[in-house]
Amino acid sequence: MLAADFISFADRMDRCWMEGRLPELAEFLAEDVVFVGPAGTPRSEGLAPAIESYRQFMSHAQVNRFQTNDRIVTVRGDTAVIEYRWQMDWTAAGADRAENGREVLVLARRDEGWRVVWRTQIPQ
Repeated sequence: MLAADFISFADRMDRCWMEGRLPELAEFLAEDVVFVGPAGTPRSEGLAPAIESYRQFMSHAQVNRFQTNDRIVTVRGDTAVIEYRWQMDWTAAGADRAENGREVLVLARRDEGWRVVWRTQIPQ
């Protein structure tokens, strides 16, 4: 895969959760995926908890804007890292919020194709 293919992979994965197509995240995430969120957010391991984290966020928040930029792709053998900055505006409990950060996705080549095995969000 080319760098553009990995960027498209990340974009398609982001559209899944933003559009509420949470079961489709299984096409992008490994069964043993690890999510490490910002400070104070518990680490989770496994596909079901990962999808649940998206469901919990989307159950109380409406995303008004989500934008990514500064994408960097590094591929080494059967491992790829996709890094990008994101900015998001959303509404929750009647309050408008804005946040930005960096996303780091580590992908591994598996029998079924490339899958995210590690995801970290870094607040900025």
